[in-house]
Amino acid sequence: MTEFMYPTEVIQLPSQGKYYSEGHPLRENGGKLDVKYMTAKEEDILTSTNLIANGTVVDKLLDSLVIHEGVKHTDLTTGDANAVLLASRILAYGKDYPVVVNCTKCNKEIEHTVDLTKLEFPDKLEQSDSRGCISFETPTGLQVKIKPMTRGQEIKVEKDIKAIQDKLKKEYASEVTSRLKEIIVSINGNEKKSDLSTQIDNLIIKDTKFIREQIDKANPSVDMTLEVTCDCGHTTKGDIPIGINFLWPED
Repeated sequence: MTEFMYPTEVIQLPSQGKYYSEGHPLRENGGKLDVKYMTAKEEDILTSTNLIANGTVVDKLLDSLVIHEGVKHTDLTTGDANAVLLASRILAYGKDYPVVVNCTKCNKEIEHTVDLTKLEFPDKLEQSDSRGCISFETPTGLQVKIKPMTRGQEIKVEKDIKAIQDKLKKEYASEVTSRLKEIIVSINGNEKKSDLSTQIDNLIIKDTKFIREQIDKANPSVDMTLEVTCDCGHTTKGDIPIGINFLWPED
């Protein structure tokens, strides 16, 4: 008799566990995660109008799918969380994902089927320290250490930004700096939160642009880029459109 009353699978995460601290289960096993197949329980989650309305349906789904001992879905880097959703979609419905792309030249709708098993992870990963951080020097000479944002941190930032917008009635919020403050661990060796907050608010754009490029390297994910050639001969490039039918196909 198996340990679980439902089918399970071990999937390889794009991070290979490198961006988790020493002692974390995913760092110890090279980024292999136990997940369950979607069942009737997940069908209830995906069709819940309340979860869809309040924007928590994806996190409820991830929480249900991640069954690895010692790992919560909120522990996962955002890139690894995306990989869980992709793998779960393939396990549930197969590799083919039909999409409609608008040609950027003639605006014709192009029907295309994406083979989700062909989507790739980055080949080369940045070296990390025992805390799962990577270090680098910015164009102006700042020594910066960062750690990729987890899904839990992303949820926190989203809530904080919304709260600020609602309270101050602002049309925009400090999205860039809010995320940088979660990701940047130290600047020139200083890890004090109050000092970092001030430093991050005053980073010049040249440095913030460079830091964001390093963040992408430290948070590997599934390559969702897509190229589709229209009958007019033009090739449209962009990201694979992810709609509500990605996890809950109509057919």
